[in-house]
Formats: sequence, structure tokens, C-alpha cells
Amino acid sequence: MRPTTILAAAVRRATGGAALALLMALVAVPGTARAQMGPDYWKVTGVAADDHLNIRTGPGTANPVIALAPNGAVFRNLGCRGEGSGRWCHVETPDGSSSGWVAGRFLQESGAPTEGSVSGEPDVPELHARQTGEVEVRFASGCTVLYNPAGRAIAAGSSCSGTQRNLAHDAIEAHRREQGIAIGQGDASIAMQSDVNLSGNGTIYGGGGLTGRIFGHKEGAYALALAGGGLTCTGLVRHAPGTVRSETLPVHCINGASGSAVLVRNRSGKGYTLSVTLTNGTGGYVIF
Repeated sequence: MRPTTILAAAVRRATGGAALALLMALVAVPGTARAQMGPDYWKVTGVAADDHLNIRTGPGTANPVIALAPNGAVFRNLGCRGEGSGRWCHVETPDGSSSGWVAGRFLQESGAPTEGSVSGEPDVPELHARQTGEVEVRFASGCTVLYNPAGRAIAAGSSCSGTQRNLAHDAIEAHRREQGIAIGQGDASIAMQSDVNLSGNGTIYGGGGLTGRIFGHKEGAYALALAGGGLTCTGLVRHAPGTVRSETLPVHCINGASGSAVLVRNRSGKGYTLSVTLTNGTGGYVIF
């Protein structure tokens, strides 16, 4: 049996004039059964709008994911195995530089990609694991975001856009789910030493300023303090900002009012917004 060879590679294509690139790994898998033939090319279809098709090192979900393909991605057909929902297909990039295995139920027959379809697209992430346990998320544009073993972003290139930061976060979440690890878990020593100290300003709906602070030294126990417009409220943030997309938490105020707050990562990828709603009808927000 030939050894499996894994090399870094990139897939690039365009659909309807919009450039789209997919970074993936090149995997050579030994053949153990005669592959079923079909059309020359497949197109990815039927994947949820907010999801991607997993590309694996071999046929079957037991094999690790090496890349993600969006709807519309076109691949050369190298043959399929199995039937119905159990069918797996070996696909290759149109330029022949890389290949992998995907679930056949998400493929439909396609024509060959048109000339000029190879083009750079910075918004498809490629993951590279370091021996230290850290993971780099790289983009074709040169943007790189570095995550520690606990799944927390610790550095990002100055060229990274907010969209790329969000895509990197999603890629890390998918990678850790595939490994059965939740964001924020993994390296206990890092989780226990996560220092957070954020301050922000905002507004109470109807007038008045509102200030906020999130601080603490232990994962799962970060204090929230809000003050302004006659309000003094507190809460407990369970996750370090940035390790999850959003978190809802109860808040309690010294005047007897209570309610809830929602902390979300801003769409720009920079900073966070906390929205507060109290049972007495008061509400507001703070931008960190």
C-alpha cells in the first residue's frame, strides 16, 4: 500500500464573474475498490447557505477534514464509491494540483470550468497546525490569524479585514468541533490564565450615557459592571470575549431592576457590543 502524501495546495475558481478560492490539502489515497465513473466534472450543491462541504482525506466521515468547499465549487471527477447516501466521490481541482473526498449527495453534474476561472480570493481560510498546538488560519491575500491551543485568537496580521477575522473564527470553530473540542476548552492552563480587562461606552435608550467594563482572570468568571443614568448593574460573563460569537447573561441592578444582556462580536471583527434590556423597560448598549 502506498503511503498517504499530504501537501499544501490551493483551489481557485470563479462563478458568474465572482472569484472564489478554496485552500485545501493534496491527499493521495490508495484505491481498494474499483471506483464508479460518472461525469467529467462535479459541482457542489445543496449545502446550507451558512455552511460548507467537508473535504476529507478519504471516503467516510472517520477521515479528517482537510478543507471546506462552498456551493458552486467545481471539481474534476476521479470516481465514486458506494450508493445513495453512502456514496463518496474522489474529486480533484481543475488544474490537477490537489484532491480529496466528499459526500456524493452534495454533487451534481457540471461542465468544465471556463477559461480565466483561476483567480485569487482572500476569503477562504486554510488551517495549519503548529507542533506547539497553535493553529494558523491563512488567506490567499496574505492575512494570517494565529489561535492558541484553547481556540482563542492571539494575533492577527494588519492586512486582515473584519470579514476575514470572522471567517477565521468560524474555521477554528469547525476545526475544533470536528475534533470534539469546544471553543474555550483544550489547554486548561491557558483557560485558567485568561486575563480580560475591557472598557467601553454607550448610551441608555432615551438619553444618558452608559459605561461598561468586563474584567477578570479566570475563564468562566468574568465580571460585568455597568453604570450610568442612575443605573448600577452587574453580571457574570462565562466566556472570554471573542471565544464565542455571542453570549446572553442575566444582569442585576442595585435599584432592584434585573434583566439580560447580550454580548456579540462586531461584524467588523473589531470589538464587541453589549445590549442590555431590563424588566423596568430601561435598555441601552455599550461598545467595547
